[in-house]
Amino acid sequence: MGIQYYLKRQMEVKRKQMIRAAYDSGFTSQETVQYSQELDHLMNIYRRLTSGNSAHHMTKVPELLGYVN
Repeated sequence: MGIQYYLKRQMEVKRKQMIRAAYDSGFTSQETVQYSQELDHLMNIYRRLTSGNSAHHMTKVPELLGYVN
């Protein structure tokens, strides 16, 4: 499986975590905001990879994904 598939899966996991945190702790809780920021980060990486010269961006993927588990 490619990096785009991996990113899509991570975005879905992060989105579910964010929604659960919003229901449990509120839409403006620190936990919800953190998940939202992490989702934004993943989405930005995905956008960079899927637009323009993705071969150039592929070299930076490991450092961009540093915190993602």
